[in-house]
Amino acid sequence: MAFKGKKKTPEEKMKEIEELTSGMDQQIESYFVSEKAMREHLAFMANFHNYSQRNMTLIDKQFRGAQAVGSFHFWKSKGAAVQKGEKGIKILVPTPVHFFKKDGIDVPVSSASKQERELIEKKQLETSKKTFFKIGHVFEYTQTNARELNLSVSEIFGKYHRDGSLESSKEMMAALNKVAHKLDFSIVDEAPFELGTAKGAAAPHEKIITLNPRNTEFENVSVLIHELAHAKMHTPERSKELSTNEKEFQAEMVSYVVANRYGIDTEDFTLSYLANWTQGTELKDKERLLKEVQSTASEFIDEIDSHFDQVKEQDLQQGKVDDLSYNLTNQALKAHEASSGNELANEEPAMFIHGVSSQFKPFGEVNNLDFDQYNQERTAYTVAIPRDTGLTLVISSQYEKGDYIHPLHQLEKEQLVDKETFTTLETGYHDELLKQDDDYIQSFAARLRTEVYKEDTPTVGKDKQLFKKNTIER
Repeated sequence: MAFKGKKKTPEEKMKEIEELTSGMDQQIESYFVSEKAMREHLAFMANFHNYSQRNMTLIDKQFRGAQAVGSFHFWKSKGAAVQKGEKGIKILVPTPVHFFKKDGIDVPVSSASKQERELIEKKQLETSKKTFFKIGHVFEYTQTNARELNLSVSEIFGKYHRDGSLESSKEMMAALNKVAHKLDFSIVDEAPFELGTAKGAAAPHEKIITLNPRNTEFENVSVLIHELAHAKMHTPERSKELSTNEKEFQAEMVSYVVANRYGIDTEDFTLSYLANWTQGTELKDKERLLKEVQSTASEFIDEIDSHFDQVKEQDLQQGKVDDLSYNLTNQALKAHEASSGNELANEEPAMFIHGVSSQFKPFGEVNNLDFDQYNQERTAYTVAIPRDTGLTLVISSQYEKGDYIHPLHQLEKEQLVDKETFTTLETGYHDELLKQDDDYIQSFAARLRTEVYKEDTPTVGKDKQLFKKNTIER
């Protein structure tokens, strides 16, 4: 039978928490000693933005240089295991407790009788919630076997890194625009005043942010984060409580944390006024400032990560579409070559219907087929369009039964081809319709002439000749 340790009393638990948090003020104070110390803490904050300022301080104090942490069950869910003998990092875990009033005294809902619970559910007994803290344990990445399993921190925690490319910068700006929208701020192209050498400005009353048009694209990313930090933290009410140096210092800290999270070069980051600013500042003010920085940076990172998750999913879906198109195209070309023994003729647009066609035929002819007769739930097709360059544009796609009238309908609605190409295909389709109409007229006329010829023979009676005459006149 496994030995179970003695259950700790509430007093013992409280003492453990007090011992754990003792020295926390000094730890926070140490971040303000030098620019190097502040840089290190902000870089640390970038990795632990989802933790409270106090828990970040506890992790930093117990495990210097931590990259990423998770609970025992978290690592297990990722397929990794905590190494034997590793000591957990203690953190404070908020534990909400619900109370109800009984004889004027707050009593935990967990201690309520059956009758009292029924009254609570009917909201006939008033309840309240208080948050207490207990000690939990997390383990750092290097305390697990994740490295041996080739599981990187980025892979486990889904980090995104800006690679410096134009496309990456555009996506980061798109993500930051979403942050601005969430804050109900607009990013305007033209500043209402001359910015001079200022990289940007935020106007809380007007709820606008403007970037200096002289900025480089790279500068705009970090500057926009800085201005968004002002927009989030420095409301007109809060601004009255802070000096200009304090507000700029906070905004630059948020910019540094977020930039560090996404691998953005921050060599230009400076805390030159740190020494002057910290003189005479109360410790609780410093902790509050760091809490606001952590909260703001965390909110920004969550929004940016959400944007990149969407981009990643779109890329994944596009990859599936590209793979499908590639496979359908190969199938069509192979079937055509096997049937005709020749490569695709490069004269007019042609189409191949998968599961129906054996080779490419004129686009208009195939597009005008009655697809319902084939009882296929999905219409998959490949279109080959000759170009003046001598090359052939090949497009493959598919759609569910009932979604579109025919392939040309999908090509138009989903804009799978440019306007010029669509016009070419549409012309081929219309030409086929006109050809079919002409064929029908010719066929009808031929049948009519046959009937007239038969009725003109000597054996035809006068009544049939009269019928012939009436028919022709009609």
